[in-house]
Formats: sequence, C-alpha cells, structure tokens
Amino acid sequence: MNLPLRYRPVPDSPPARWDARWKLAAVLAAAFGIAAVNHLAPAAVAFAAGLALLAAARLPGRWVRARLAVFALAALPFLVVLPFTLDTAGPGWNLGPVRVSEHGLVAGLAVFLRCLAIGTFALVLVGTAPLHQTLTAAHKLKVPGLLVLLALLAYRYAFLLADELRRLRVALWVRGFRTRANRHGYRTLGHVVGAVLVRGADRAGHVADAMRCRGFDGHFHTLTAFRTTPADVGAFVLLVSATIALVLWDRLGLS
Repeated sequence: MNLPLRYRPVPDSPPARWDARWKLAAVLAAAFGIAAVNHLAPAAVAFAAGLALLAAARLPGRWVRARLAVFALAALPFLVVLPFTLDTAGPGWNLGPVRVSEHGLVAGLAVFLRCLAIGTFALVLVGTAPLHQTLTAAHKLKVPGLLVLLALLAYRYAFLLADELRRLRVALWVRGFRTRANRHGYRTLGHVVGAVLVRGADRAGHVADAMRCRGFDGHFHTLTAFRTTPADVGAFVLLVSATIALVLWDRLGLS
C-alpha cells in the first residue's frame, strides 16, 4: 500500500522564505536562550516575540491555538504547584487554610510563559517548512545522517501504522467488541497492540529490502538545494542578537 506523506500547506510568508538552515540554527539558539531565562519579564517578552513571529508566519489560527493549548497544558502543573510550594514563608496571600506565595506565583508564571515561548518558536519552525526540508537542513548543519533518516522514516510510517490501528479498531467494532475494564477487554487490547507491533516489524523488513533494491548505501542523500541570501543571514543575526540581549537582561537582574 502506498500512503503519501501528509504535509500541511505552508503559507507564503517571510519565515517561510527564510533559508531552512539559518532558520533552524536561529530557532534552536532562541529556544536554548529562552530556556535559560529565569525572570518573569524576559519570559513575557520572549513569548510576545514568539507570537509576533507566528503572526508573521501567517499560520492558520486554529492550527496554532490547538498546539499552543498542548504546550500550555504541559506547563500548567508549574503554574498550579509552585505558588503553593515555593517560599511559602515569604510575601503572599492567605486563601483560607492555604497560603499562596508571591515568589512562587511569579516563578510559576515565568516557567509557564517560558514554555509557551519555546512552543511558539517550535511552531514557527515546523509550520513554515515541510518536515523533510527542515530535517535536510539539520543534516546540512552536520546532524548525523542516520538520525535524519530515522526521523524521516518514523514520520513517514507513523501515519501508516496509525492507519493499521484504525482498521483493527474498525474490525473489532463490527465484531461487537466494546472497550471495558475487564479481563477480556485487557486481553483483546493486548492482542491489538501485539498485532500492530508484528505488522510494524514485518513492514520494516519489507521497507529495508525495498531500500536495498533501490541502491540504498546507508547514507542520507537529498535533492533539496539551499541558497543563502543576505536577508537569511540578517534574520539569523537579528534573532540570535535578540536572544543574547534577553539572556543578559535576565542575568543582570534588570527585570
């Protein structure tokens, strides 16, 4: 069965026209810099910059909101736990028997905004270029070809295995199976997982044979051509400089 790669259309925008190598290097540098930020104000500025870059990318609002919600959900425990556990003896507020720490609330907000900021830059990276182009750029930046190949194959066949799982679920449904928390239900789900793994291993063998028949030599080859322009270099320098300034602002305690 031939299952095509499912690439979402990339809207034309300045980030989409940015050379993938320079964009990948700049976004990774920005993500590492944002991860090093500790204070609330720099984290908020980083999040605002990420939102501005998302707006410039002209990505679909529904697509962006759904994925930002996932990042927000992942970072929510920090916002919920830190105000009640960090520096509770310091300044804060009493909510009945519970004390909310001002320092903990600020720290939780900083972590929350920092996670969202990194998420916005990640969405810019994956939303303004097809995945194979970004991974090819990673290989041009000296990421080992084996890792690039594994990532591409995992992305390619994740959809196929998901389709296999969907067909198994339909087959179970038409045979009257309903998921229940009993011995029969757990045994059946175990058989489904085993069937998916066996089919995946079998398909991996066929894929390996097909690649060898087509002359695969273990190295990553690509026909994608990159061309650096002054605008690409300027955007890289601008984003990296802004990240350095943000980290210095955070480290110097000016927030």
